[in-house]
Parts: sequence; structure tokens; C-alpha cells
Amino acid sequence: MACDGKIQPEEVEELKIMDKKTSYFEDVDLSKELEHLVAQFSSKGKKTIEELFEQLKDVELNTVQELLLLEVAMRIAYADDDFDPNEEKFIRFLRSKLKVHDETILDRFGKVDFLFDQDYRNEIIAEGPQANLLDSIIIPQIKELVSIDLTRSNG
Repeated sequence: MACDGKIQPEEVEELKIMDKKTSYFEDVDLSKELEHLVAQFSSKGKKTIEELFEQLKDVELNTVQELLLLEVAMRIAYADDDFDPNEEKFIRFLRSKLKVHDETILDRFGKVDFLFDQDYRNEIIAEGPQANLLDSIIIPQIKELVSIDLTRSNG
């Protein structure tokens, strides 16, 4: 959500919908988790992204869990109708760290060009430090990130 330097109300609303209408975050206090992540992102910036990908490396996910990770990232990125290049880079990098096969992603999401283009295959998927992603993401200076309260709904 914060890759573009802003947390949009539409992105928060999409999280609220996922929290209430899916079992994705069943055992997670999403408000507290997001509050913690916003604080980390405000103080550490890009380093927070690197730490998240380090944590992902240590977790063994099945195909369904990997698809859910990708789905949540894409739903948040597309929620505000302003798909930022940094959000695309984040999702491409996330995709490169998952073991799920291209055919499975294609079956689930259809043809999402940036998940299957030559840059993804030749550059992003190559093993290397997250610094390559972090160097390519340009995050605007964040003056203030709002607290995220998932207990209130706009609708």
C-alpha cells in the first residue's frame, strides 16, 4: 500500500472488505498488524520491504497460499485505480519469490502482462539481493502515513 508513498482510502477499504468477507486474515488482528507496519515503514522506509521479503524466504507456503499473497497484493495495488510503477515492481518482485507455476497464475488471474514479460523472466527472477528491487523503487518522501482503522467502514 505504501510503495507509492501514499495510503489511499480505497486501499484501506479494500483491506476492510478482505478482512470482513474472506478468511485470509482469520487469525490476525489486521488493524494492529498494519499499524505496526505503517510505523516501521515511516521509520525505516525501503528497509521494511527488504525485511518483509526476508521473512517470506523463511516461510514454506503451498500453492494456494502463494496465490493468495499475489491476490492480496494485486487487489490493494489496483484498489485506488492508480496503479503506480512502484506497485508493479513490488508485485513483480513478489512473483519472482513464489514457486507457483506460470500456468497456475495464468489460470487464476488471466494474462497480466507484467507478470509474464521478458524483464520478469530475465532480470527479476534471477537470484539476487532484494537491494536490486529496493534500488529500482522510488518512494516519495512520506510526510505522514495515516493510522489504519479497520473497525470503521465507509460503506
